[in-house]
Amino acid sequence: MSGADKDPLKRYLPSDEEIEKAMEAAMRDVTVSGVPDAGPSFQIIRANTLARGTVIMVQRDTVVVDLSYKAEGVIPLDEYGDAEPSPGDEVEAWVLAVENKDGQVALSIQEGQRQKVWESVRDGATEGAILRGKITEAVKGGCVVDVGMRAFMPARECDIRFVEDLETLVGLDVEVQVIEADREERKVVVSRRAVLSTHREEKKGELFKNLEVGQTRTGVVTNITDFGAFVDIGGADGLIHKGDLAWGHVEKVEEVVQLNQQVEVVVTKFDRQAERIGLSLKQAGPSPWDHASVRYAPGTRTSGRVVGLLDFGAIVELEVGIQGLVHVSEMRWGQRVSKPQDVVELGQPVNVEVLSLDLDRCKISLSMRKVEENPWATLEQNYPFATVVEGTVSRLEDFGAFIELEDGIEGLVHVSELSWTERVSHPREKVSVGDAVTAIVIGNDTDRQRLSLSIRKTEPDPWWDVDERFPAGKTVQGTVVRMKDFGAFVEVATGLEALVHVSNMGFGPGTRPRDVVKIGNIVQCEVMEASEESRRIGLRLIEVIEGEDA
Repeated sequence: MSGADKDPLKRYLPSDEEIEKAMEAAMRDVTVSGVPDAGPSFQIIRANTLARGTVIMVQRDTVVVDLSYKAEGVIPLDEYGDAEPSPGDEVEAWVLAVENKDGQVALSIQEGQRQKVWESVRDGATEGAILRGKITEAVKGGCVVDVGMRAFMPARECDIRFVEDLETLVGLDVEVQVIEADREERKVVVSRRAVLSTHREEKKGELFKNLEVGQTRTGVVTNITDFGAFVDIGGADGLIHKGDLAWGHVEKVEEVVQLNQQVEVVVTKFDRQAERIGLSLKQAGPSPWDHASVRYAPGTRTSGRVVGLLDFGAIVELEVGIQGLVHVSEMRWGQRVSKPQDVVELGQPVNVEVLSLDLDRCKISLSMRKVEENPWATLEQNYPFATVVEGTVSRLEDFGAFIELEDGIEGLVHVSELSWTERVSHPREKVSVGDAVTAIVIGNDTDRQRLSLSIRKTEPDPWWDVDERFPAGKTVQGTVVRMKDFGAFVEVATGLEALVHVSNMGFGPGTRPRDVVKIGNIVQCEVMEASEESRRIGLRLIEVIEGEDA
């Protein structure tokens, strides 16, 4: 006899399938007469599907879950690793069995993760699911992530930025996105960068809505370069230029900030269209310039250290954050300074006087020479008019030679004061740098710090009293020393030249001076005119006494 025959009442009872359908209908939310059903919303539980619930409690090695079902669900506690759940936590897990030996629903969050991985790439989907996992180890080319199964994360996908040491990521709980999966080979590739980029874009949109110049923001140093540091201020990176890291001189950026360091910064520039943000670390703290008007008023004498050399001067640090410029013209008295390296070197301590202070531009002008005795103050007493002096040629210019008489005092010999008789085009024709010379003071100006000298006036003027020594009609003898198209110059006394014009050579029109005399000829001439004032002597040729054509 069959089982049904043994129990004839069963044929009149509903089957298990009919009972399940009836329960589903009873648990489903329905609306009766337009009034929502206020009863609980129940979940249909089937094996090999995902179910959602809420953690009720943790009992020894089991996590008990409310599934809004006739039975509670249970998950092995060891599937959570170190992150033990708390009552009230939402959970999504895979149904291993609708009813275990204890009448509970057997669940697995790890299997749920695996199924989500495969689901994310089902039917060729291009974007995978977002999974939670833990980076368990660093391997060649990337990291291993436990997402309920072993997944590989390439190094370039570990972060938005390059991670030099992947070992620093091991142990992190992360969210990742599936970017490749092969169910047959059970191969899964994930990306943390994709998730971080999405979050970052969301943060950036919110940041740009509220960001303004002058705001103080907290950020993290993400990159360090030679010219500054980049800081993530919550969705976007801003640049702290090297000059905005500290009020003082910064040699290396690493001396002020380190990677991953949390810093407080002030927004100094913001270009919304170009998405560029300028930041300042130094402005987030007190400024040393706040007390500069008291400590560095014009006329104040202080000391500092040379921290920079420019073509036109030296940068001197007076204190951390306050620097001033000593222009080359303020480095020392008298002698012109071509470049600051001739006077100071980096790191050298110097004494200075404040010339001017500009608080708006945070600039201070300094002088080194004004803390020393000014040798020009006693110029007229030490170098009165007509004083004969000795010195060394220190430099040559087109217009004359500078003679150093003492430290800080230079005098100028103009080209016109180098010779009584010669027409000098450049001082190098008569002197060279380093030559020892004797000169005479012909002018001094204390206010303008100028001292005029003459070399030629140390000797008698050969033109003195020339009209008395060479009266008209006097016969003189001399040597031809220069030739021009209009005549010949004859030296009639030491340093004294006279001109024999071609018209006074005794030949007709068209005669050229070189046809009559040559350089070196000794000639006899008659004085036609002589003038001390115009420094000129005119001669008429009588005869050539010696030399060619004599």
